[in-house]
Amino acid sequence: MFPILKSIVLPRALLALLLCTTAGCDALIQRILTAAVERQQSGDRDLLLTDDAINVFLCGTGSPLPDAGAAAACTIVIAGGKLYVVDVGPGSQEVAQIGEMPRAALGGILLTHFHSDHIGELGEWATQSWLAGRSQPLHIFGPEGVEEITQGFRQAYQIDDEYRIAHHGENNLPRSAGEWIAHTVPYTDGPGTVILKEGDLTITAFAVDHKPVEPAVGYRFDYKDRSVVISGDTDQSKNLEANAAGADVLIHEVLLKDIIGQMSDMMGEAGQARQQTLASDILDYHTSPAEAVNSAKKSGVDTIIFTHIVPPLPGPIRSWLLLRNVDSGGINVVLGEDYMTIRLPAGSEDIEIEAP
Repeated sequence: MFPILKSIVLPRALLALLLCTTAGCDALIQRILTAAVERQQSGDRDLLLTDDAINVFLCGTGSPLPDAGAAAACTIVIAGGKLYVVDVGPGSQEVAQIGEMPRAALGGILLTHFHSDHIGELGEWATQSWLAGRSQPLHIFGPEGVEEITQGFRQAYQIDDEYRIAHHGENNLPRSAGEWIAHTVPYTDGPGTVILKEGDLTITAFAVDHKPVEPAVGYRFDYKDRSVVISGDTDQSKNLEANAAGADVLIHEVLLKDIIGQMSDMMGEAGQARQQTLASDILDYHTSPAEAVNSAKKSGVDTIIFTHIVPPLPGPIRSWLLLRNVDSGGINVVLGEDYMTIRLPAGSEDIEIEAP
């Protein structure tokens, strides 16, 4: 809803500016500025922080391939009064900001692995949540290697932080919020490891199969009697299936292996040997839609939401290609989109999904 409204309102406002008289323009600008200030005063969607539910916002359902309609990997989970973000792919912070997510309440960033399309906006998430009002240090979770990732991004953004503190003052941008704290999560098969427990919220990390990229993990969020599992990048994984057992919702990556395989073959026939290899190499460490649904069945999950969708697909053909080989077997299969929201109220079995 939010990006559509903005894409309509802004061009109309610009057209009105071009057509109005000087006096009329002044009045129009005043109305536009007043509306902007009122929106700023109303703040982000802070009511999500007090909602007795798990709220999920898809801030990136795309992949490393360019897609005008989707940012790279990112999922927001809001529960227990804080916002957590799983992976921070390029474009994801902008989607969250347009979607009016309460980024000042960022409780932690959880990285599944360190491919660029999952970490590319780590610095922007740190900076923009700080500007939005985050006043506490930023906690960054991930498998082994998260310390180096955190230190590298922190160093890259250090000069910018000092510019902003000097310009706006430490009262407005507290230096304490500029501290980034890395937490290494275990990478072992078997039952997941609890990495955070605050009140009624428990976050668990577990190993997935993204070999030769390892370590790679997924995350499970349990709030009261509701639960959401996020796969990260993985081939079909028995360990994920075990750790997702009984969850309400599984948010799982998908790749159309038949389409990517055909693309690889065509590149070879066209003499593009390098591109053929790059395309064929990704086939064995991602999950097809049918495999993802099969994992949901094995886990006893009733709703699966596809994300990290490869390749980008146009309009009507998107649904057909993603679902044509899927035997849902009574499972609710949802094609994820940027700005989609999922609400799981505590004390209920309801799953409320709102498309953008």
